[in-house]
Amino acid sequence: MSSKPYVILRIKDLCEKLKLSKPTIYNLMNKNSKYFDEAFPKPIKLTANSVAWIEEHVDAWIERKMQSNEEVIGV
Repeated sequence: MSSKPYVILRIKDLCEKLKLSKPTIYNLMNKNSKYFDEAFPKPIKLTANSVAWIEEHVDAWIERKMQSNEEVIGV
């Protein structure tokens, strides 16, 4: 087990960090949505009724998006 402290993001924090709405985030996770992104970080279950995302995983997803955009625009 890692001794590294993890920063967790609840949905409100995730929306704020990504500047996306809750429905957009849920669409990114929904396999039936045209906006589904298989690479989007999976939430972790904290309790029976709450989930959160590991900030490091979200940051890595953002980095991959930035890299793919650079490839598309040829930077």
